[in-house]
Amino acid sequence: MRLPLLDTALWAAGPLLNAALLCVILLRRRLRTFPMLASWCMLTIVSAAALFFTYRFASDHTYAVVYWIVEGLDALLQIGVIVEVAHIVFHPDTVANRGIRLAPLIAVTALVSFVIVWWIHPSSATPADVWEIRGDLFTSLIVSMTFALVLLLSQKQGLHWRSHVMSIGYGLMAWAVVTLVIGLLHGYWGRYTHYVGVEHVRMFVYLCILCYWIVALWREEPEKERPSAEMRDAMLHLTDKVSYDLAKVLGTRGKELH
Repeated sequence: MRLPLLDTALWAAGPLLNAALLCVILLRRRLRTFPMLASWCMLTIVSAAALFFTYRFASDHTYAVVYWIVEGLDALLQIGVIVEVAHIVFHPDTVANRGIRLAPLIAVTALVSFVIVWWIHPSSATPADVWEIRGDLFTSLIVSMTFALVLLLSQKQGLHWRSHVMSIGYGLMAWAVVTLVIGLLHGYWGRYTHYVGVEHVRMFVYLCILCYWIVALWREEPEKERPSAEMRDAMLHLTDKVSYDLAKVLGTRGKELH
């Protein structure tokens, strides 16, 4: 069975842009910082080829098995990229100093997402479609809520919005919001009403996010703003004043003890 031209073009653009993103990660030496993102790109490229040949030459049952294996791995790697971004923003020293713990926050986010997804009952013909819709909603909710926390903390840490980690985070957030809306539409309409048109929107947004990541990771990160000369002088003056006052207080305290 042949796919329509638009479906074929959108399908082929996905692995091609993922290959371009993977090349950028390798050429610009971003692999050490974002290994999970690189793994996600690699899975997309390999799975696209596997699904293509399975669709063309294997049975429907075999294609369904391969499809669900790919979906499971894709969901795990998406969560891995989320954890990777959160780990960079929630730096251990910063997190410890602020009394924030990453693991409990992710656990609470996952629990709330699970409750919301379990409460929703999509209108679909098969149990497999219901669980696929719920799976998409689950990952989208985790991404949305986790990145909302990441965004709040990044503002306190002074991370530039054009930094690599924040660029990936913004792309994930946009993808999560669009996937969440599309999942809710699928839950309302089912898998047969407006399904193709809605999936085209999802794929188009995904391709735009890949292009955004390619440009963002190719560029160098903006340098962190350094304090001006006036600010440095004020900080030195304040440090000297505090040291003088502290020495004076300690000296007075020592005389009282004697």
